[in-house]
Amino acid sequence: MPDSITLALHSDRPVADAQRSLASWLRADDRLHGTVTTAATETEEEASVLLVAVGDAGAAMVLVQALAGWLTHRRDDVTVTLTGPAGWSAELDVPRARDMGQVTALVEAAVRAVAAR
Repeated sequence: MPDSITLALHSDRPVADAQRSLASWLRADDRLHGTVTTAATETEEEASVLLVAVGDAGAAMVLVQALAGWLTHRRDDVTVTLTGPAGWSAELDVPRARDMGQVTALVEAAVRAVAAR
């Protein structure tokens, strides 16, 4: 069974709206088809998180690339925290992302964090 990466969102708008948007975006990516689920959390700040099943580093890279695309289409501030099964985490925080270079730099940092584990 593949491991899952947990995606927790923090937004300046209702988190549920951002989460629905991200889940829809990820599910529309053929490379991630069937890998995205929602799980309840125990905190009030986050009603739920997204879980994305990844079988290898390549699948994790696909996820991070998809996140970069979603972030560049957002019009509100949003932070995505990725947490892996081995306890590693990476945070993608791009306020009102418009600059793909800025998003790419953060994605590369997240990938290095994931690959180092």
